[in-house]
Amino acid sequence: MRRPGELPSQLAGPSFGQVDLANAGVSRDRVRRRDVVTLSRGIYAQERVLLEPGEARVLHQALTLARTLPDVWISHVTAAQIHRLPLPERLLRDTRVHLSHAAGTTRRIRRPEVSSHRVHVLPEQLVRWKGAWLSSRVRTWWELTTLLTEEELVIVGDHLLRRPYRSFEARTTPFAVVTELQEIVEQMGRAPGLQPALAALALMRVGSDSATETRLRLALVRAGLPEPTLQVPARPNWRHSPCADMGYPDWKIALEYDGGTHFTPEQARSDQRRDNVFISAGWTVLHFNAVDDAEGFASAVAQVRELLARRRAS
Repeated sequence: MRRPGELPSQLAGPSFGQVDLANAGVSRDRVRRRDVVTLSRGIYAQERVLLEPGEARVLHQALTLARTLPDVWISHVTAAQIHRLPLPERLLRDTRVHLSHAAGTTRRIRRPEVSSHRVHVLPEQLVRWKGAWLSSRVRTWWELTTLLTEEELVIVGDHLLRRPYRSFEARTTPFAVVTELQEIVEQMGRAPGLQPALAALALMRVGSDSATETRLRLALVRAGLPEPTLQVPARPNWRHSPCADMGYPDWKIALEYDGGTHFTPEQARSDQRRDNVFISAGWTVLHFNAVDDAEGFASAVAQVRELLARRRAS
């Protein structure tokens, strides 16, 4: 199969349309070749400008359409992908581009690859992203209230509230604080999503470092156990005391969720040294992993319940 000839330099940008093809003296049939990707009806891009397949193509589509179409912004699931919010797998499989118009406009985006929304918005709820408008992280959390379960919404909220670790991240402040999430709930009034948002707000906490840690905490609470404290130090009077993911300081029970990175030799050694500090200070440390997560932390809840009962009785 012959390789397609190089396209003119004026078509090397992030996207081009039929008018651009005509101005460059290129036949419309040229877009059927394998090195050209159709982003939307009448909008194309050279395949080489897409850095990765899959998600990158959706985000490139979103950026191109938001720049091209008047008075729209990137929102909902697509905005969540751009902000790298922890979404469930079913939403990550959504290949549509989510774009929003302000409520009151009569225009609708009628493109098969676009999920169009007409919603109320305040200017401060939008941010600029690569020359397009985009729902802010807090606004995106609100937009997900009708798409996520309560637990999934709490997971996204915990992610926004999490304090970053300076040694691993370029930022020093959380993506949001509780008052910002409370404010957007008040701003949106009685719009759909109010009740899920209020329920999630009541369960969100600062200190959960991953979706699985949030699921473990919620599983314990749903089972009627006391809510664990997050980021519990082994020795509170030590400035550089190691911390457990969560636990019960009154009964010296520490709980750790070990994701895949915890099974490398280097991390295993670090975890062992941390656990030794807890054990020497009189704590019991329980570790949970992906198998516990897959079963909804049922075994974890039973083990914590048994240990708590024993500690309370002693």
